[in-house]
Amino acid sequence: MDAVTFLTKEHEKAKALFDRIKATDDVNQRQQLTAQVIKELRAHTKIEEEVLYPLVREDLKGGSKMFEEAMQEHQEAKEAMKELESMSPTDPEWMDKFDILMHGVLHHAGEEETEMFPMLQELLSEQRLNELGEQLEADERGLLVIDLSKDELLAQAKAADIDGRSKMDKAELEEALGHR
Repeated sequence: MDAVTFLTKEHEKAKALFDRIKATDDVNQRQQLTAQVIKELRAHTKIEEEVLYPLVREDLKGGSKMFEEAMQEHQEAKEAMKELESMSPTDPEWMDKFDILMHGVLHHAGEEETEMFPMLQELLSEQRLNELGEQLEADERGLLVIDLSKDELLAQAKAADIDGRSKMDKAELEEALGHR
């Protein structure tokens, strides 16, 4: 899968998780989904910072400015994630902190999709975009599966509403979640 398609799908997955968090009143499910979105956002920001953004900074017209802005937005998201992790969804300020994270991430994703990604598609060959996408996907998969227990995978499968999850072993859960 090419880099732009992969990253856009990742943005859509984050948006879907945000929507599910907003839609539930169940504190445990909200906490579980929040932990999942934070873990996925951490992996996503890491691969962008290590793989994509150096290329953007060096090769795109105006890339240094895009790089600086993206890194600033990532830092803001990391701070919001850290604050959310120190709170419970029952805390009165939790929803405000969650909204800050969600709106910041969605704004950032929108800028990437409308500004950065079209420039990458114009600059890079289809082959290079595919290579970059494969690297991003492999790097992210490696980050997401580190130290996940079967119970953690089962919780992610439940949050993702994967059918038959209770009968799956750890490898099947990883496969169903796209971690392999």
